[in-house]
Amino acid sequence: MPVQIGPAEWPLNLSGCTGWDALPEQIRTAATAVAGELLWILSGRRFGLTTLTVRPCRRSSPSGADFWRLEPLLPSLPFGWAARSWCGCSRRGCSCTPQLCEVGLAGPVHEITAVAVDGLPIPSSAYVVHDRRWLVRIDGACWPECQDLTVADDEPGAFVVSYRRGVPVPPGGQWAAGQMACELGKAMTADRECRLPRRVQSVVRQGVQRTFLDPAQLARDGMTGLPEVDQWLAAVNPHRLPRDSVVWSPDMTYPRGRTS
Repeated sequence: MPVQIGPAEWPLNLSGCTGWDALPEQIRTAATAVAGELLWILSGRRFGLTTLTVRPCRRSSPSGADFWRLEPLLPSLPFGWAARSWCGCSRRGCSCTPQLCEVGLAGPVHEITAVAVDGLPIPSSAYVVHDRRWLVRIDGACWPECQDLTVADDEPGAFVVSYRRGVPVPPGGQWAAGQMACELGKAMTADRECRLPRRVQSVVRQGVQRTFLDPAQLARDGMTGLPEVDQWLAAVNPHRLPRDSVVWSPDMTYPRGRTS
């Protein structure tokens, strides 16, 4: 998997963007990528989906000795989150069964696209996702205790899960990204109609002075200078947080819910 920072998918709504189709393909590709990355960062790294393929291990050790084994923080993981491989305690507090067969995935899990064991696909009716995190087997079988990480994904001994991780971009974010990409495309082609703020702070002509927004100050304030984009950013990230806050305590218990 190539190194990736940010979401792989940030759809654009280009309504009202004139001239987009006339731009060269490489300009549209670059503007789309930059717009998605900027809004992902400025919105607190909350939105966007990334497709992952992982080789997990099952929660199977009754002693729970490996429950807090942390894997290194890899730059290839989306959103910059650490990955934990949960290999302890096979029974959770809410389950009446002696064993709840599950594996932990780096979440939030939006959609499971494929699961394979020993190179054979597992039907989607055989598992569910709980709490956007736990892949639970419900057909009476169980996930492998271990796997051979030296074999390919489609060979015997492999246990592979492919899924989409993250939170889908809401309609407002898609439209804001479309407006941002539209103006970035104009800036890349030196279009005089580009609305992005420049470094010029003031102009005096015939006794009339005009003051412009300072893009450096806008960047420090977590804004872009495009009113429609900044309104969406203010709505979803009013306190300009770099990422979502997290509260966790070993004394807290939570209800369990099926999420897919």
